Amino acid sequence: MTKNATIQSFLYATDRERIVSKVVSMGERAAQLLETSVSALLDQDSPLARRIIADDDAVDQMEGEIDQECLGSIAMRSPGKDELYFVFAVLKIITDLERIGDQAVNIAEKALKVTPAVVFPRRDALLKMLRVVLSMFRQALQAFRNEDKHMAATLWKRDDEVDSMYAQCYADFLHDAVAHSGNDDPQTMEIGALELWTARHLERAGDHVINIVERVYFMVEGKYFPSKAARKGSFKIKTSGE
Repeated sequence: MTKNATIQSFLYATDRERIVSKVVSMGERAAQLLETSVSALLDQDSPLARRIIADDDAVDQMEGEIDQECLGSIAMRSPGKDELYFVFAVLKIITDLERIGDQAVNIAEKALKVTPAVVFPRRDALLKMLRVVLSMFRQALQAFRNEDKHMAATLWKRDDEVDSMYAQCYADFLHDAVAHSGNDDPQTMEIGALELWTARHLERAGDHVINIVERVYFMVEGKYFPSKAARKGSFKIKTSGE
């Protein structure tokens, strides 16, 4: 390796370390917004909801900063194939992180419409769904930080878990809608709709987490995840001994 190539490699490694740190920070900020948005809704905390909506601007700003870092690194370092895989993955990941922040804002906006002292019948179900999504999210960030394709590849299985939780919320809402169809109690249906929308936003956040782990897999392997159908069939990651 020439002296110039060695210098370029060192400089790019420095760029990469800085970008990884910023992406993880952005992800942690988005995770915090998602967690607090559900608290704001369930606890009817309007000041917290407004703060979440305002804080989303910081997530958007972080996306712009990382975007510029990636473009600057490409322009200045003449990156090779692996570096381009990394930059491509990061640019996709930060889009998903920004959209997770948007899901938090969607929930916070609904928190501003809640009547005080409302009781949410599916509070525990929503909190369980939130815990699963946050667990997936933080594992996805860890997989990105450590370039761990194995963790990324195993996380897709948990997407079905989140989908099942949302499907149950939807089924419960329809059951309640039928059960209360003759009652003159619009608040019951309003609360049910808010719970269903919250579950939907959490399910969408889970989809973005799966997108992130797919980007991590691409970043490491230089190829896309197999389709969901293929993964349920014969998808297997080979170890170095195979």
